[in-house]
Amino acid sequence: MENKTIIRIKVWLWRFWAFFYFSLIIYVVFLASRRPSPTLGEASAPPNFSPFGRKWFGYTHGWNTSDLYLDLFGNIVMFIPYALFLYIAFNVRSYWVILFSAFSFSLFIESTQYFTGIGYADIDDLICNTLGALIGILVIDGVKLTRYAKK
Repeated sequence: MENKTIIRIKVWLWRFWAFFYFSLIIYVVFLASRRPSPTLGEASAPPNFSPFGRKWFGYTHGWNTSDLYLDLFGNIVMFIPYALFLYIAFNVRSYWVILFSAFSFSLFIESTQYFTGIGYADIDDLICNTLGALIGILVIDGVKLTRYAKK
């Protein structure tokens, strides 16, 4: 009986951290001060539908590479925990469901940025976020292989 209580507490702790993580993503994407937030009357930057085209242009034309790397790798790293939280906190066991969910959530974020003008809608973010979730799935598989490997 006590073991079930401990398991329930652990699950709810994971769910709490998942809620915190998703709240942090929403904050970083929409509310962080580094993001441009034009008012409704202002025009926002046009969306980028060319995969990695603008980043490659920036890289080859001497833009600040640390910003480019932060944008690319930041989006990847930001979505690695996404897969872990779905797997552990919400018991989602299908990797395809996790990947599709990450893609859908990222598409929701980019669409919201496009329609509200808050932030910058970019196809690169959609690709990098989904790649981050895929890396999270690989981490889950790696942990499962190491944890349950026969010695």
